[in-house]
Amino acid sequence: MEQQLLRTLEATCIQEELPFCTAACPLHVDVRGFMACLAKGDERGARRVLDRTMPFADIVGRICDEPCRQACKRSEVGDPLAVAALERHCVTSTAAVLKLTKLPDREGKVVFFGSGLASMTAALDLARKGRSATILTTEREIGGSLRRLGEERLPLAVLDAAVEQLGSYGVNIIFDCQMDAEFIEYTLNFYDAVFMDRDWSAIDDFCLDCRHPNPLSLAVARPGCFTGGGTGPNGYSVIRQVEEGRRAALSIERYLQKVSLTAGREREGACATRLFTDITSIEPLSVIAPADPAAGYTVEEAAREAARCLQCQCLECVKQCAFLQAFKEYPKTLVRKIYNNQAVVQGTRTANTMINSCSLCGQCTLICPHQFPMAEVCVTTRQSMVLDATMPPSAHEFALQDMAFSLGSEAAMLRHQPGKSSSRFLFYPGCQLAGSAPDLVEKTYLHLTRHLHDGVGLMLGCCGIPAHWSGRQELFAATMEEFCTAIQENGNPLIITACSSCYVTFKEFAPQLQIRSLWQILEEIGLPAGKRAPLSQPMTIHDPCGVRKEPEIRASVRNIAGQLGMNVAEQPFSGELTDCCGFGGLMQFANGPLGEQAAERKARRSSLDSLAYCAMCRDNLAASGHRVAHLLDYCFPGEGLADPLLRPNPGFSGRHENRARLKAQLLASLWQETSALPLEHKRIALDIAPQVRELMEKRLILEEDLQKVLLHAELSGRFLEDPHTGHRLANHRPVRVTYWAEYEVRDSGYRVYNAYSHRMILPERKTA
Repeated sequence: MEQQLLRTLEATCIQEELPFCTAACPLHVDVRGFMACLAKGDERGARRVLDRTMPFADIVGRICDEPCRQACKRSEVGDPLAVAALERHCVTSTAAVLKLTKLPDREGKVVFFGSGLASMTAALDLARKGRSATILTTEREIGGSLRRLGEERLPLAVLDAAVEQLGSYGVNIIFDCQMDAEFIEYTLNFYDAVFMDRDWSAIDDFCLDCRHPNPLSLAVARPGCFTGGGTGPNGYSVIRQVEEGRRAALSIERYLQKVSLTAGREREGACATRLFTDITSIEPLSVIAPADPAAGYTVEEAAREAARCLQCQCLECVKQCAFLQAFKEYPKTLVRKIYNNQAVVQGTRTANTMINSCSLCGQCTLICPHQFPMAEVCVTTRQSMVLDATMPPSAHEFALQDMAFSLGSEAAMLRHQPGKSSSRFLFYPGCQLAGSAPDLVEKTYLHLTRHLHDGVGLMLGCCGIPAHWSGRQELFAATMEEFCTAIQENGNPLIITACSSCYVTFKEFAPQLQIRSLWQILEEIGLPAGKRAPLSQPMTIHDPCGVRKEPEIRASVRNIAGQLGMNVAEQPFSGELTDCCGFGGLMQFANGPLGEQAAERKARRSSLDSLAYCAMCRDNLAASGHRVAHLLDYCFPGEGLADPLLRPNPGFSGRHENRARLKAQLLASLWQETSALPLEHKRIALDIAPQVRELMEKRLILEEDLQKVLLHAELSGRFLEDPHTGHRLANHRPVRVTYWAEYEVRDSGYRVYNAYSHRMILPERKTA
């Protein structure tokens, strides 16, 4: 990933944009953090938030005119938060807990004419940066117009305490200063920079025009001179006085450093924010007023009022994505980790598992207000790391072996309809339906041959999408080329896909092909007549993520369900917003526990029985313990009207076996062809306990893998045997994975007690 692309992607994510209240505050006070502390009764934490960003918090916290309140998102669903009253409660009940650091002294002397809040703020900020700061005032006390607010709003003792605060940072204050023209001119020449507070009573007699400063830097005509502040007729708020003091301090610092006064300052003061916060499900709430308005909030009342804060943030994608939740990331932080992971030259790439765990389903992009391309980022990263040989193959190796099996001689086939020499149509069920429910493949194919004319061919195989998801673009391109060549050599028939992944793969990567969804075809030609189980109970349709952008296919599915008399209930996350079941992007292979969480999350979208029309959705939801059926189960019911909701998940070994048997059965029953004899290891009979089969599923070990281990062990005699139990332990590495089996020889075959594997290659020791 190039750094420029990283910056573009980071800017697309809005999670770190300022909350609406903070953006509207000229000081960018962390109101959200302040409210979070108060809501849990952490008064010192709340005061720390104010001390961090609010100069003279004891002053400003008492008299803040809360411009943030007008921007409060809570006002759209109830009353806005009582920010100023809560700030007043905090500063009056809790002493300062944070003293900001002071840098070592540096060159640069700054003088401040007038001692209003703007001068006080600018002097404090510059003194903290190590600059020499001197306040000149004709008054006997600091504060300017603040002293006229009244003891009830702002006790004079608080202003007096500000003098001590300024002194602690080294600010020199000269009271009762007599200023004539000669003194002012001398002062202007003696100091390196000057600030003129418009709250100063003598400002109108000053020798410089302070009425029209630069709106961004607050600079006036004379170099090194700045102005700001003021109240009353000029319309400046108290918080604006502080903001202009802070703005002027930054301008003076830039002036002393001889850098631009205006560059990169667009987000100073009140600014816009792109943050999005969903309030559609938020309950309107009224303001919690103190029982005694004169006394203000109690700690308990303040906590209740602060608890109304929505804690505005986006995280819309994170709220729905099991992947982002599992890694505790949002798009901006995730792409930064991906960038850093790719930049590693020597050391451990700690983000590989994260990169491989995304389901690539695209739900987060549709949810995101700015369409962050998470799936594209993850898949292109996998591709580049595969090309650079920096992505270990172990995460996706099992899935690619499964794909190779589906494309191999045991499971793949291509035939014209029996008795036909050409095909106008070609039924392509996909590897997962063939592995999950081979009987439904056969029934569907026969139904198509009865209602479609001019020949319906049949092709068993895999579209190759696992290679694309794993970043193996060369393998994916070769698979697609071989598929397209076979289609062209067979007259370019219309491909009828039962699998949503196959449909979108062909549509995106082979647009020259003619494709239609099986569901659209079934809607047109009708369903077979026959006795079906009653369907009185309501069910929820779980759309596969592959048809997220295919409304016509989703509509056909629902029409078919209607023809079957099904009572279908929609749930909020269907259609475009549907979840992935954990198969997409090979999530369940790279991160098994996360794949299980994804399936569970999809199933929990509704408490009703589930209806799927993707084989992997059905099997993964069934594996998570939920009652789920495939729509074809109801279109082509089995003998005895068994409940399709109880059909078990076949597991990885079962899918392999089903694909091989489907090919053999179809060749024998429809084309009268004899399949090849089973391989020698297939003759080995295994007795595997259910708990061991469950372990094999989690460890991605097939029954066939163990058959190969046992055949190799028994023929070679390479095994360890426990003389007490008679158990044998053996291993075998047929390709790149080493499989281990603990077993016992019995008259009827072999009893398997445990199985495990490791996907690593130990380099051989070189001899001299």
